[in-house]
Amino acid sequence: MEKVITKVLELKVGNVEISNLQDNKREVLSSGIKKKPTQKAYLTKVGFSEDEQGDTLHHGGKNKALFIFSALTYEKINSYFNSSFDMHGVASFGENLVLSEISESDVCVGDVFKIGQGIVQITQPRQPCWKLSAHTEIKDMTKVVFLNGFTGWYAKVLKEGYISKEDEVILQKRAHKNLTIAKLNELIVDPMSDEEATKEALLCDDLGRAFFASLAKRYELRDRDDQFSYYHT
Repeated sequence: MEKVITKVLELKVGNVEISNLQDNKREVLSSGIKKKPTQKAYLTKVGFSEDEQGDTLHHGGKNKALFIFSALTYEKINSYFNSSFDMHGVASFGENLVLSEISESDVCVGDVFKIGQGIVQITQPRQPCWKLSAHTEIKDMTKVVFLNGFTGWYAKVLKEGYISKEDEVILQKRAHKNLTIAKLNELIVDPMSDEEATKEALLCDDLGRAFFASLAKRYELRDRDDQFSYYHT
């Protein structure tokens, strides 16, 4: 299987910046979320060489080396909030890449993409935290992204190399056609909405370990699970 499914509309990298927060239970935002557009960047096993993360416990690393977002998801968020977040400017959601034409419903865990010189494999949806709300200055942003699956997705790097704006994205392999990013976003909200899919996800070796742990806990504890109560607000 090799077919062009989309292209890179925007490529973004950034350094960690520190901002003071007002009317927030946290006083400071230390994050690399404010990534800036560039034409070309070198992708290593742990992300673009020009890129940084402020919280390396939850962001970055080999299984979250690349954070990919969709132009269609930008449109959905803008429509939901009647806002005008610009996918061509500084990253609104911390994204490294913005792709055309496809979104969370079109991408599966385990998919292998060739982008420019690089080859990546999709690992999991993004699990949104409070920094989205702080950065966008919309109090409910994190909750809305979580509940509606406006998440984007992470990838690990199988082959390093340069990626450029306007590069084609070629789907080389698909092993888990039932486990779309959209489906996983539904399951993390309510694992019993499709218990068979939840069981399939928990047996999927290609699923990122961070998301696996969250889903397994949610499936075990159901309504007693409160893992997101702090990190989302």
